[in-house]
Amino acid sequence: MTERFSVRHALIVLAAGLIGIGAARPVAAEAGACHDLVGTYLTKNFAKGESGNFTSRSLIALFGSGQASFTDSGEGGEKGFGPFTDGRGSWRCIEADKAHAVTLDFTTPTADAPKAEIGRLDFDLAYDAATKTIKGTATLRLIPLGGDPLKPGEGAGRQFELAGQRVEPE
Repeated sequence: MTERFSVRHALIVLAAGLIGIGAARPVAAEAGACHDLVGTYLTKNFAKGESGNFTSRSLIALFGSGQASFTDSGEGGEKGFGPFTDGRGSWRCIEADKAHAVTLDFTTPTADAPKAEIGRLDFDLAYDAATKTIKGTATLRLIPLGGDPLKPGEGAGRQFELAGQRVEPE
C-alpha cells in the first residue's frame, strides 16, 4: 500500500511539474522576444491623419512584469477632452518588435460633462531597436462607469497616432 501511494504521489507531482513547465514557456518566450521593448517612452500624439501639430505629449511605460502605465500632458483637460487620471494596465508581446497594451483611466466630472467615465486606451506599437523608438496607434474609448471597460471594442473610439523615444539615463 505504501508503494502504491508513493507511485501515485510521484505521478501527480510529475504531471503538475510538466503542466507548470508548459505554462511557463509562453511567458518566457514573450519576455525574451520583447525584452528590448521594456522601458519608458516620451511620445508626441497626433489625431489620426493629422501629422502636423501634435495634440499632447505622453509617457508610456512598459514593465517587464507585463504592466503598463500612461501619463498625458492633457490630463488637466483641454478642448474636446475633460480632465482624466493616469492610466494603468498591461501589455503583451505580439512579435519581437510589436506589442499591444491596454490602459484604463477615469475622467473627472466637470460642468460640461457631469458624469465620470472610464477611459480605455488600446495601443498597437512597433519598436525600432536601432533607434529605441516606438510608433503606433492608440484608440481611446469612453465607457460609462457601470459599463465593462475590459471588453474590447466597447464604446465609441477616437484614434491617435504616436511616436516616441525611450527615456534613457545619461
